[in-house]
Amino acid sequence: MAETILVASALTTALVPPIALAAETPNFTYLNAGEHPNAPQPGFRITPYLQKPASDQMTLNFFGELGTDATVVLRESGEEIERATVKGELQENLRYTEGERNQKITGLAQGSWLYSNNNYKYSVTFTDLKPGTTYEYTATLDGRTKRNTFTTAPSRDAWGNIRIIAMSDTETEPAGRPKVSGAREWERNRTLAEGSLERPGENSAWFEKFGSNSRLGKQEPRYPLTQDEAMQFNVREIQEQKPDLLMLPGDLGQGGGYQPGWDEYFSYFAGKHSDLAGSVPMLTALGNWETFGALNGGYADKEGVAWGAAKGRNAYMTYFDTFGSDNPDHQDSYYRVDHGPITIITLDSTNGLPDENAGDEKKKAIPGKDTEFRAEKGDWGTDTNTSYSSDSMHKAGGTSQPDFSEGSEQWAWAQAQLADARSKGQYILVQFHHTPYSSGVHGTATASATPDEQPGTPMRVYTPMFEKYGVAAVISGHDEMFERSFIDDDADGIGFHNFDVGIAADGLRGDYLTKKGDGTYEPVDFNTYREWMAQADEPEMWVDDENGVRQLKDGGKHYGHLQMDLEPLKCSNNIAAKLTTSPVYLFPVLDSNYDLVRVERRVYHDVQEILLTKDGTPAKRDAACEPITEQPDGSSNGSTTSSALGGSSIAARAAIVLGILAALLGGLGFAALNAGALPLPPAIKAALEEGRAALPF
Repeated sequence: MAETILVASALTTALVPPIALAAETPNFTYLNAGEHPNAPQPGFRITPYLQKPASDQMTLNFFGELGTDATVVLRESGEEIERATVKGELQENLRYTEGERNQKITGLAQGSWLYSNNNYKYSVTFTDLKPGTTYEYTATLDGRTKRNTFTTAPSRDAWGNIRIIAMSDTETEPAGRPKVSGAREWERNRTLAEGSLERPGENSAWFEKFGSNSRLGKQEPRYPLTQDEAMQFNVREIQEQKPDLLMLPGDLGQGGGYQPGWDEYFSYFAGKHSDLAGSVPMLTALGNWETFGALNGGYADKEGVAWGAAKGRNAYMTYFDTFGSDNPDHQDSYYRVDHGPITIITLDSTNGLPDENAGDEKKKAIPGKDTEFRAEKGDWGTDTNTSYSSDSMHKAGGTSQPDFSEGSEQWAWAQAQLADARSKGQYILVQFHHTPYSSGVHGTATASATPDEQPGTPMRVYTPMFEKYGVAAVISGHDEMFERSFIDDDADGIGFHNFDVGIAADGLRGDYLTKKGDGTYEPVDFNTYREWMAQADEPEMWVDDENGVRQLKDGGKHYGHLQMDLEPLKCSNNIAAKLTTSPVYLFPVLDSNYDLVRVERRVYHDVQEILLTKDGTPAKRDAACEPITEQPDGSSNGSTTSSALGGSSIAARAAIVLGILAALLGGLGFAALNAGALPLPPAIKAALEEGRAALPF
């Protein structure tokens, strides 16, 4: 139970030591241990949040500042079943740096966003729990108490509807709070709706209210919500939808090596803004921002040592605990979670080998769209981040940086997990950060004619594996788009959907645009797999309100998330479940002064229904659930017979009737049957009538 797990956790930490904390590096200097921007406070710095979810266990993490012992009590139906005393462990690597202490942010009093320098981590794991059961827990620290509930995963054979919500690129930071300066530029859509007026331009009331940012030599209006407001509204809406799991594929804070970004991140999920992560487990992935030091060294210094990247990865490993992989050195880089019939594989897409040199790759300038590029180059490139290398990470003391390339340890692990999940008939989802299919700036390749130094396309190396093992959907981010692509490279009519869900709270990017000779810009359109994208397929509708103020009524790119609902189906054919994906956007309604009236939950016009078969694989896109029809006697047309005979086709019904007729004629004689002397069960009578109508004679 809990006490045993506490000992095991301590042993695991000893086996996998964190990056050694240096008081000073060439790029940043930590504040001394007792040097606090603000005095340590009693209670929770981060309220309890859930990790390592399973049908029989759950881990509870939280953080405090004084280091006193905490008490956690677990109850089922009001009855106490477990009580644990949990000791806090000081996380030296989460101390602030001099740069963070001295940072100035326009619109905020200097240092007002900082806490103390103490981060004590508390962790307890409860085991021997029951599947699909709701437990209440109480955590008490320094006399302060937090109460919440969690529900364990259902078993594989006993589950109802399951809801998962995914979003990426939260990229939280204190600088996202101030009104106006905390908002991002709002890149324009490709199209306006029929009858729409033009977007507000320079010198408009919109520009006066919200300001603007320069983009490709043009002033673009800022969005009416700050990043902080967008995050709060997104989390609030997610909480109202009561999901079972939350998938967050990377770029969580504005730099993993930037401590205020982590402080801000947890304020939304386990702090002053909500306790969502205290009842819904967060499944996170590493993004490029998790390997970025921000004020503390960026990716790597001039000598090629990735101090900032190593600092960021170490912070991520401190905050998040997973089931891990086969290699303890890789810690929580990639892992698997099973939730009833669903398997979620999380990969680390932050580094591939061999490491590429951006300058050398760009000289190749291979023209054409993705398929033409692949035919010319032979691969998609190997590296998703040319700003640092594996060697530079190791020089900084980093040990948790895996390679994702074909033949790597992570590759072999992923293949083994997918094969195991398929053998068990699981419905498979995969998440990682760098989206392999995108129309944005990261959707090309470093060696293409329209290059990018952090492309997601190298992750296409996994596409054949995903198709082979019947992955239903890949969830990613990085390009800050809202886009869906469908991939069926083996042309068997069965494929997977790739979603870029980088619309949590940071950028509102549009297409990757290139400048033409006449000075105008056009989309690159490198991704030929795209089926839907908010910027292209959700035209903006601008009208003037009753006061003559230009207002957006609908359409356009907004913050939001992807809602995924899995439900079991009762079909007479091989269909067993349906996964419905709903692209949700949060629409700000403004008054004539451009003050916020409310934020509405809306759904874009790209709801997908992915049918899944009994072996867990996606069905062909033209497949349909053939419902089980109830007969007059209350029985049903059982799925085994119907499936074996081809469902409800005429040939199947005729075969059934002929079989019944043959048996009856042989045993009783045609005259008795024709005269109605034989008392037939209602189901057989119905089958005979249906069969007579279907027979060609």
